Amino acid sequence: MKNDIDYDAFVICNAEGTDLDFVNRLVDTLQAPPYKLKLCAPWRESACFNQNVREFIQYRCRKCMVVLSSNFYKSEEAVSQLQFAHSLSPGYKEKQILPICLERCEVPKYLRLVSKVDFYSTRSGGFQWEQLYRSLSSSPHVPEQNEQKDNFPDIVKSSQI
Repeated sequence: MKNDIDYDAFVICNAEGTDLDFVNRLVDTLQAPPYKLKLCAPWRESACFNQNVREFIQYRCRKCMVVLSSNFYKSEEAVSQLQFAHSLSPGYKEKQILPICLERCEVPKYLRLVSKVDFYSTRSGGFQWEQLYRSLSSSPHVPEQNEQKDNFPDIVKSSQI
């Protein structure tokens, strides 16, 4: 398979859990201006379902973004995708994995040394967007943020009701 990178990141999450509302909003925000990232969310893209998801992770996406919560571990498919992504680059030199935590939850041992983005903390003051963009983008420049910012800790709380 030739190396055609089509996406900035592959999104790993429990697509059938209560986190899906948050993850969809997260993907929509990162794909819209000013960020304009290309994210592969397999539950939203029929092309991912028609091809081997592992091929997308390995060949078509530069990085992986894993959305962790207590619901994440209820999905064998999500756990399997994360383990596969980790197996591609156990030293995090090539296929980087960016953990995003929606709540205080168990983080796999092999991800504990990787900087994570906490969306449950109200003290971060919107810094999560810059951190996510810098981690996922190939560009070091962070675009100016929209004047209207979503308060993602509120979104996390409302999606868990």
